[in-house]
Amino acid sequence: QMNLAEAYIGLKDYAKAEENYLAILRQDENNAYTHANLGAIQLEMGRLDEAEKHIQKALAVAPEDAYAVSLLGYLKFRQEKYDDAIGALNRAAKLNPQNADIQNYLGVTLSHKGLRGPAEQAFRKAVVLDNNHGGAHNNLAVFYATENPPNIPLARFHYQKALAAGHPKNPDVEKLFAQKEAAAK
Repeated sequence: QMNLAEAYIGLKDYAKAEENYLAILRQDENNAYTHANLGAIQLEMGRLDEAEKHIQKALAVAPEDAYAVSLLGYLKFRQEKYDDAIGALNRAAKLNPQNADIQNYLGVTLSHKGLRGPAEQAFRKAVVLDNNHGGAHNNLAVFYATENPPNIPLARFHYQKALAAGHPKNPDVEKLFAQKEAAAK
């Protein structure tokens, strides 16, 4: 049943995946992995209260599980509890120091708090861990384009890397580039 649930996630059929994970929990209610995945699906579906319940159950069973701890960080971010999110994501990064996604999300959260220096460090660490992390390159492009003064060459470099990694075009960044070019003329 686990593979079926994961197949539904791959198809982005979250309702079916949720159904399958709930069936697994009926057989093994202390399965941390299943609780964490259920929490992740409910986060995707915007059902934050249910997600929190399952993420907390996963952490009760496996408090040092980097995946569950990172999900707690994502959840706290979505709840706009940025200090809690930073705490959880820092802990997840210590538990899984090779995970670029955790570093990228930590950077986004630090940015929301206005902590630009640490945010840049987290984004840069993400691209060191995974040079094809489109999201982190895109975030660095935004970061450098919005600096005061902006560093457009560095922003363009990271934006091109993001596109090459398959990240969708970012109209906001492209608009910033156009404005900076118009101002320079």
